[in-house]
Amino acid sequence: MHQNHVAHRDILTNNIMMDGDDLFPEGWNHRYPELTPDGEKRAKAFTRTQKPPKYYFIDFGLSRQYDPSETNPLEPPIFGGDKTVPEFQTNKETSNPFHTDIYYIGNMIREYIIEGIELEFKGHYGMDFLNPLINDMVQNDPAKRPTMDEVVKRFEEICKEHSSWKLRSRPAPRRRENIFKAIPHQLGHWKRRIGYIVCRVHHIPFRQPSQ
Repeated sequence: MHQNHVAHRDILTNNIMMDGDDLFPEGWNHRYPELTPDGEKRAKAFTRTQKPPKYYFIDFGLSRQYDPSETNPLEPPIFGGDKTVPEFQTNKETSNPFHTDIYYIGNMIREYIIEGIELEFKGHYGMDFLNPLINDMVQNDPAKRPTMDEVVKRFEEICKEHSSWKLRSRPAPRRRENIFKAIPHQLGHWKRRIGYIVCRVHHIPFRQPSQ
């Protein structure tokens, strides 16, 4: 998106959708996703490690495409769903919307995947290896944030630095798990993990190029 000079300007979880067709080849029931569309039987399903899905940005109501010659476009503050953008808190001056997009994605990962949100979502243990990258993405000075190309490159380097053992590990929720739920989750994780190793499913999911 950024390579096409488009700034989204309202990135949050509600504006990212997943295509589940590869995960549920027979379809799924929108009320009970574990069942087939007719609700008669359990739906055949794959994990996102087995069948990496596509994700899509939606809701381009605040988005804007810029001329490639505009190397540093500036816009006045425009509040989307995430109200925590640092450059919007202290002044009403113009700022680069691409820098703000970087903050939006970093903050979303920080809140929903790593640290969690109090009383809403507790995040996960085992994801701290992402902190150096995420901290750079959400720093207060927009000009010091990496570009999206730099984010992608650094993420790939981080994955290469860690063993398959680490990258296959279960990201346990930070909230205290009920022991009667935690044990089945752990057993299920190890069953899948061993199965992936035996079947040589790569520890970093990647999509096959489109034909």
